[in-house]
Amino acid sequence: MKNRSFKVLLAGQALADAGDVFYIVALITSVYNVTNSLFYVSLVPVINMLGGFTGGFLAPLIIDRYKLKKILFNSQLIKTCFLLMLTLYVSLLLLSQDTIVTIYIIIFLITFLDSFSNPASSALIPQLVSEENLLKANSLMSSIHQFIQMGGWAAGGILAAFLHANGLLMLTFSLYVSSTCLLAFVKVKEKKPPVERSVKESKMTSMFEGWRIIAEDKRLRVLHLTLIFSSIASPVWVSSILYPFIDIRLGVGTEWWGYINTSLLLGLFLAGILAFKQSDFVNKNIQNVLLLGGFMVFVMTLLFGVNVNPILSLLLIGIYGLFEELRMISIHSIIQSLVREKLLAKVYAVQSSLIMATFGISTLMMGILGQRYSIVVVFIVASISLCFSFINLITSRKSLTLSIDRSSKNFENQL
Repeated sequence: MKNRSFKVLLAGQALADAGDVFYIVALITSVYNVTNSLFYVSLVPVINMLGGFTGGFLAPLIIDRYKLKKILFNSQLIKTCFLLMLTLYVSLLLLSQDTIVTIYIIIFLITFLDSFSNPASSALIPQLVSEENLLKANSLMSSIHQFIQMGGWAAGGILAAFLHANGLLMLTFSLYVSSTCLLAFVKVKEKKPPVERSVKESKMTSMFEGWRIIAEDKRLRVLHLTLIFSSIASPVWVSSILYPFIDIRLGVGTEWWGYINTSLLLGLFLAGILAFKQSDFVNKNIQNVLLLGGFMVFVMTLLFGVNVNPILSLLLIGIYGLFEELRMISIHSIIQSLVREKLLAKVYAVQSSLIMATFGISTLMMGILGQRYSIVVVFIVASISLCFSFINLITSRKSLTLSIDRSSKNFENQL
């Protein structure tokens, strides 16, 4: 954990994550000010999802050709250039309802590049830390990412009120520049990239290699099926579902949205600290931690959805955050112990595409269910999905382990 390159990667990714949240907040503000239309605003996360899905699908072609460090650095550098263009475009008052398509194109391109950098970053972690410290490293990375994702939206809203969209974009640009500079100092020994493939079949094989790896290994199938079920349930925590739940079900003001998010954040953060401090215990009992986490997120989601007590809702969401984070840390640690180097980056690229597509479709369906039936039905459906996730884990518990079984089939970097 004293590895300098890991610390640099951690800091660089944290700054990039904060920038990713802030620039979306700034763009939502800008788009609404120009168009005064919720439809145009709603297109921002849709374009974001499309860019991530497309990039995740094409990422294996880039992963095959270049080293992971190079992919990580260059994608962040190009993102910084795109953000500079975006900042100038908004600052020079070129944004209007007629030219708003330019904003959507840049959003698409930035998220597209994220689909290269995020798998590369995750795949570099096992190369920067020893296997016994892998869970600690994942705990740190995940905790900081979750903290930024949860707190970044609130901080971005406050900063947008003081700095306005232009100032927030300039702040984001400075974060991107700092992130790019830090990532330049990540040092890792990687195998040379293979000779460029010229046959179309080879390119198609490369694009679907991550899918093949997941399909062929039972452990990876189980874990990714778990992630898919979780993605189906996760839209219940977005503001479009939580706001009416707070108003209709809990009967309190919208300020409780902030309280609930804070409680969730505390649960996530506490889980990261717990996994870091007790990494040896979690490593030895990772199957039980994963199963307990799967069971508790299912139960907490169900209880939260049928609950009408605001104070109890804070406790339930906090417990949910605690076990959700422990579950996710365990899943990533197992995946990283099974797959190495560039094949790991390809698996993460597939994972990103699967989660984004599932989350996008589920968000639409949950919205329809909430409007047609009731907000409680939405949480019941989400808890059913998480119940399937738990059943999937418990029926395959013998396959899930952190330590690599040398006698069984494990995927190594064959590129």
